Amino acid sequence: MRITPTSRRAAAVAAVSAAVIAGSGAPASAAESYSRPADGTLEITGRGFGHGRGMSQYGAMNAARQGRSWQQIVSHYYPGATQTRLADPTIRVGVAGRLGNAARVAAEPGLVADDGRGQVVRLSVVDGTVPVRSWQVDRPASGGTTTTATLWFTTSAGQRKALRSTSSGRWTIRATDGTVTAVGSTGAPVATYLGSLTGIRSGTTISPVVTTTLESYVRQVVPFESPGSWPVQALAAQSVAARSYAASWLRKPRTSTYDICDTAACQVFGGITSETTNSRTAVAASKGIILTRAGLPAHTEFGSSNGGQTVYGNVAYLPAQADPYETGLAPTTNTWGVSVPVSKLERAYPAIGSFQRMTVLARDGKGLWGGRVLTVRLQGTRGSVDVSGERLRSVVGGTALRSTYFKPVSSL
Repeated sequence: MRITPTSRRAAAVAAVSAAVIAGSGAPASAAESYSRPADGTLEITGRGFGHGRGMSQYGAMNAARQGRSWQQIVSHYYPGATQTRLADPTIRVGVAGRLGNAARVAAEPGLVADDGRGQVVRLSVVDGTVPVRSWQVDRPASGGTTTTATLWFTTSAGQRKALRSTSSGRWTIRATDGTVTAVGSTGAPVATYLGSLTGIRSGTTISPVVTTTLESYVRQVVPFESPGSWPVQALAAQSVAARSYAASWLRKPRTSTYDICDTAACQVFGGITSETTNSRTAVAASKGIILTRAGLPAHTEFGSSNGGQTVYGNVAYLPAQADPYETGLAPTTNTWGVSVPVSKLERAYPAIGSFQRMTVLARDGKGLWGGRVLTVRLQGTRGSVDVSGERLRSVVGGTALRSTYFKPVSSL
């Protein structure tokens, strides 16, 4: 997240985020101090992308190319977890990340909608002689209660008409072929989902939720989390990680209306249209397998790359360990560089005055350079502030400072 606060707000942010991590990690060398460069730009090099916990997707790909099976891959990245077979439960996916606050589907033969209270409506593809373009769950035009949800349709002529309302607060739309195609406001397809789409009235908005089976869910995740052209064994390892991660959320849903979301904040769920032969084969090869610990689904985190060193995830099956499968990858997959204008730091923390120096105070002690950055000190003409490595990522921008596994170029 990019932070460009006013001076007063920035001072408050600095006070809140000035958290020195005491008694954890390893103190950095006094040499890890980077003075303000003449051109006002800090040059930083780094490794890995994101948090570094659990499975490296590029590492899994490299392991598969080296002949490792998906069982060997997940055993390496989640040591101590048990491979367990799970039935195919239902899972609810909040899809506002892709659809926004709308539940709108393309009209097609065989669509039906039900409100969960006995009303079942067949959704026509014509209005008289005019083709219907789409169906939508939305609020009523007027009247009703705070839980009234209305079925609307839009014709090819652009007319929008209400069909029926319910006080249950929801309509679920499903098709005879088991898929629904969500469309945007212009009628263009956004995603085709295996499952049904429910529009749930939430105050003044509509929350879209896809309900599907766990196996169908994994099919709609894997090609969005790992390229569908990758080796089957790597994609099967991704399938196990995705299935296990989702199963862990079934135990404690994110909200009362859905179990898991559809973005990278959970794992990316984009529908069936990006499925490949390899991804479908991979899901089938690992069908029903999840990882467990002490009989409970493991929270199997994963990320693009760990830079050669994983990060401890506060559970035994997410240890901090060197990752040999990242060795030999193309540099662009697990190394990066970024130029950071010191003006960005000055705007975020105006109380320090003119930026003079950045000093790395503590690292986690694991890997190259002493590991990932835990705490840095930003020193200026009027004072200094100590911030966590993750907070610094937020200030600089997570897509620029791609992980906390970094080091100033001048101190290499």
